[in-house]
Amino acid sequence: MKRTLYLLIALVLLAVVPARAQEGDWPRTLTDGLGTDVTIEAPPQRIVSLSLAVDETLLPVLGPERFAAVTAFAQDPAISNVAVLASEVENAIVSSDDVEQIISLEPDLVFVASFTAPETIQQLRDAGLTVFATAYAVGFDPVRENIRLLGRATGAEAALEAEIERMDQAIESVQQAVGDVDQPVRALYLTPGNYTSGVDSTIAEIIAAAGGVDVAAEMGIDQLAALSDEFIIEQDPDVILLTGWTPWDPTFVDLFYDNPAFAGLSAVQNERVYVTFDAHLTSVSQFIGEGVKDVAAYLYPDRYPAFPTTVIDASGAEVVIEAWPEAVSVAGEGARAAVTAILEQVPDSAVEVAITDIAGTSDTSDAPAVIFVSAADAPSGEGATVVRLYEGATDAERVANLLIAGAALGERVAALNAIAQHGDTVANAR
Repeated sequence: MKRTLYLLIALVLLAVVPARAQEGDWPRTLTDGLGTDVTIEAPPQRIVSLSLAVDETLLPVLGPERFAAVTAFAQDPAISNVAVLASEVENAIVSSDDVEQIISLEPDLVFVASFTAPETIQQLRDAGLTVFATAYAVGFDPVRENIRLLGRATGAEAALEAEIERMDQAIESVQQAVGDVDQPVRALYLTPGNYTSGVDSTIAEIIAAAGGVDVAAEMGIDQLAALSDEFIIEQDPDVILLTGWTPWDPTFVDLFYDNPAFAGLSAVQNERVYVTFDAHLTSVSQFIGEGVKDVAAYLYPDRYPAFPTTVIDASGAEVVIEAWPEAVSVAGEGARAAVTAILEQVPDSAVEVAITDIAGTSDTSDAPAVIFVSAADAPSGEGATVVRLYEGATDAERVANLLIAGAALGERVAALNAIAQHGDTVANAR
């Protein structure tokens, strides 16, 4: 009798007490990155993004079909981790001030950045659009918070929680591979004008997660401070990381190397100055994990990359590479170009490369460790690990191929160096 009474009370409470909000509960009101309460009526189907962080966070989980427009930055493979996906979105916003273009797209949700001009945000709201601002995230935890907030704003909570988990797993895998080091490598990050990362910056956190020490942060230098030549010489970092995306100062890298004051630096003498892939290193999305991998490969090449490793190929599949490949087979122009460009950066590479027509392969008794194929090629054999790459028809696809193949080959630094050279080629051709 008592159990029946308790059951009746529970049923009554369920009937009169509102249930806790679930993923399917709409409309929902959220506080955005500017502290504004924004009501979103339903999961957005026509998103306009004025923020690269939003593009990178949401495109991989929502797909291009739910975007009416992305930022122009999202389509630039030098700074975007989603350039291939972004190229499938019909419209790109070059300027957030182009309010007329944004309104004409009839979006059901507009994502802006906290630094978007207040008058632009107001004009969009005055036009009857739902506008949601994201905060500028500095550090891993604020990035995680932003990702979760975007999940709630779009109804993609579970998918974005999985992205956070994948990011955290990437960071953990690096830390396990690097392990404890007696003398952490001291690294310095520089941008044009010798501006650096500094205390409490995301890049300082990336360097620390990779097992290193950010020299500027160690010395109490504030974020975005300019360093003197004398400071850099006095600190003499083991590794110097030069920003690779410098459209406002394309001579930056050359100026660094041409500076006679830097000729005696340990990093210069030991050839440990690297032009970084800024899409990874300056990301404020889940791709921060890739930045940690990059820095670990720069700082501890004898410890990272480590195998087994998992790569996400051009088909979106997770492919496990069990051991450092000693032999690979390559088919398709895009795959050939990527693997060749990477191995050209490794003159002493012992990897045996066979250029083949995979479609005609039937004997798998001597299957290579890894088969790289462009998307149109379909391997018929079994017994080898297949990594699918893009056709390589665009800059975005070529950069993506280098990243995928580099990770699979265990040649992350070589792939990053090839990307830096590719970027120079593209810039000189413009």
